[in-house]
Amino acid sequence: MEDLNRLDSDVSEAFQKKQMDKVCSLYYEAANYFETKSDIEAACFFYTQALVMALEENHDLKEKIIHKLEKYGRNQDTTLN
Repeated sequence: MEDLNRLDSDVSEAFQKKQMDKVCSLYYEAANYFETKSDIEAACFFYTQALVMALEENHDLKEKIIHKLEKYGRNQDTTLN
């Protein structure tokens, strides 16, 4: 739980400082945390948030994040069907 509190604090600080590349990395870290806890729903939520930031910031993590979302079948836009 201490890890989550630190992540939450770090994300808030990065947002306040408008360090969106850091926010992306922190969301990715949070996603990995939940993935290791087998909470795939929470992990995919944070991977999605990380991807939004990665695309906006052209972050190096974007391909890794896309791969993670594809792994869990979260890459399809069902609104198009």
